[in-house]
Amino acid sequence: MLREVKPKNPRTARILKAREPQLIEPAKRTLLLHGTKCPLPLNNVLKTFHSLTKPHSVLFHKKNANIHPFENVDSIEFLATKNECALVVYGSSNKKRPNCVTFVRIFQGKVLEMCEMLLLNTQQEMEQEEAVAEAEAAEKQRVGTKEMQLSVGIGMRPMMLFAGSAWEDSTAPVYTMIKTLLLDMFAGEETNKIDVEGLQYLLMVAAEEPVEGTQPVIHLRWYKIRTKKSGQKLPRVELDEVGPKFDFRIGRVREADQEVMNEAMKQGKRPNETPRTKKNVGMDAIGDKIGRVHLGKQDLGGLQTRKMKGLKRRAGVESDEDVDMMDVDVDEISEDEGRKKARTD
Repeated sequence: MLREVKPKNPRTARILKAREPQLIEPAKRTLLLHGTKCPLPLNNVLKTFHSLTKPHSVLFHKKNANIHPFENVDSIEFLATKNECALVVYGSSNKKRPNCVTFVRIFQGKVLEMCEMLLLNTQQEMEQEEAVAEAEAAEKQRVGTKEMQLSVGIGMRPMMLFAGSAWEDSTAPVYTMIKTLLLDMFAGEETNKIDVEGLQYLLMVAAEEPVEGTQPVIHLRWYKIRTKKSGQKLPRVELDEVGPKFDFRIGRVREADQEVMNEAMKQGKRPNETPRTKKNVGMDAIGDKIGRVHLGKQDLGGLQTRKMKGLKRRAGVESDEDVDMMDVDVDEISEDEGRKKARTD
């Protein structure tokens, strides 16, 4: 269970109230950290994530030697709480786990869940890709076309595409975790209106088909969206691949506790949310609430009626007919006795 912090002064109470869950949450901030060893491929990953999530991300260039996410989470929780970040991306490399990127989700100052992604791009491959990209850019400049780079304006959000059957697999919760982590990282601020001109690039997350015994590779690709004339009302859309290419394989995973996850998934009523209509409940012309109640067939056999002395059954009488016969016999006997008495008088 989560630890409940009690404020000691009004200033602490205001800070804790500002950190409480809101009906409409602001954009989640991301904290990007370097490990003891952070080679060029990992550095490119962190810089790319930082450039795409500005101004809702913080990048620390200093190396952190005492951070081990799956062994001790105190340092991550301290840095995330201090910088008010709900997501942490930690890049580190060692002999056992080279080029490792760890995604961490924070809830109320505590680590909720973690997922480790092993980067498959080596430094030599990255340098070869950069050389090829520079050659293509020089060729485009010689021909006269503009060079397409991954330059995204501040506050722009990408369109995200998750390709592959693995994302719909309900038996593997790790893919749902990765999907929600990426959506929270690149979602930005919540709004009900968006300018079409701001949709300038696409992030595709493709997962290979799962093979028994091995984890499928996850590919991250960025595409620039270009619209051209099509001769019709809607333009023709083309995609140009830009930016670096990242390939990951899933490593260690730490799932969230079910009770804490249920607490984190609670949602309140939105201010503009229409209330749910209740069946058979309405309002009349005056404004009073009226309702209709459906009842089943009533059994009146056991209904309690008013008790009367004349309705009581006599001892030894089984039915109402016997009661009527007894009344008749009693009346006849009483009449005969009355006649005899009158004669004797």
